[in-house]
Amino acid sequence: MITAGEVLKNKREKLGKSLDIVSLDTKIQRRFLQYIENNQFTYFDSEVFLTGFIKIYAKYLNLDVDKVLALYRRSNPKKKIATKVEAKDEKKKNKFKLNLDILNPKTIMTLSIAIFLITIIGYIAFQIYKFQSPPELNILEPRTDIETTSEEILVKVESQTNVNIEINGLPAESSEDGIYEKTVKLNEGINIITVKARKDGNNTLESVETRKITYNVPTISEEEVDEIPNEEGRIVLEIIDSPAWIRLDIDGENKVTKVVEPSKQEFEIKESLYIITGRVSSTKLYYNNTEVEWKPNQTTGVAELTCTIENFSLQCE
Repeated sequence: MITAGEVLKNKREKLGKSLDIVSLDTKIQRRFLQYIENNQFTYFDSEVFLTGFIKIYAKYLNLDVDKVLALYRRSNPKKKIATKVEAKDEKKKNKFKLNLDILNPKTIMTLSIAIFLITIIGYIAFQIYKFQSPPELNILEPRTDIETTSEEILVKVESQTNVNIEINGLPAESSEDGIYEKTVKLNEGINIITVKARKDGNNTLESVETRKITYNVPTISEEEVDEIPNEEGRIVLEIIDSPAWIRLDIDGENKVTKVVEPSKQEFEIKESLYIITGRVSSTKLYYNNTEVEWKPNQTTGVAELTCTIENFSLQCE
């Protein structure tokens, strides 16, 4: 049986026209002309385009357009395929229409009620689960596995407001925002801080967290030792210009009772001193390199002092 493609190809070759010339004249791509001549109609996605190209090609070759189309329809298997596709599309349309029919107001109301009930049941189930679960516990401070030279450390915990928080077995102070705090005294070496959270009235639901803290006792350097005041002070007795009669008692013990020639003497002092001089103008007294002020008797020139040490300072009367 002769086909539409054979008729078109035979006529083109009889006229001595190449596919390139036909494509240029008809504005139909060369590959589409080849598909038509080889009866490869399945390469065309649209039946409308295919029949349109056949009409243009047949008219260009001065052939009877209707006869060529008739030959095409008898030999084209794609037409049957197109019919199946159309049936499939019709089935989809019917299915979509059926779905639209199902979504009526009554169905929508039923679905809304079902969703509402599922939400309520889910919320109740969540609350029951939450009630039966241990309380949340989050230690904000300190971090674990740290070392410190401070003898005390602040433990700060975040939890729910309806729980009891214990830190090393002792209750922690709470605030309105669910923050609990307690200062813990550390022992030298490794300390394990245990934090427990229990819900009110339910001691079986408990959350436990721990922190490991190492307390290193600070050591005192030589420079720091030098800065520590010495409990023992220094008294310097200096006689200038001319001799003076002196009596000096330090910490209840007599050190000097005589006429002292011009000189300088040094003594240690812890608590108190008593001194009397017969010539105040020639007598100078120093405590830790600071000169002590005399309160002399202007008539006799004799002066005396009674002093005590308070906070490493000499207080005299």
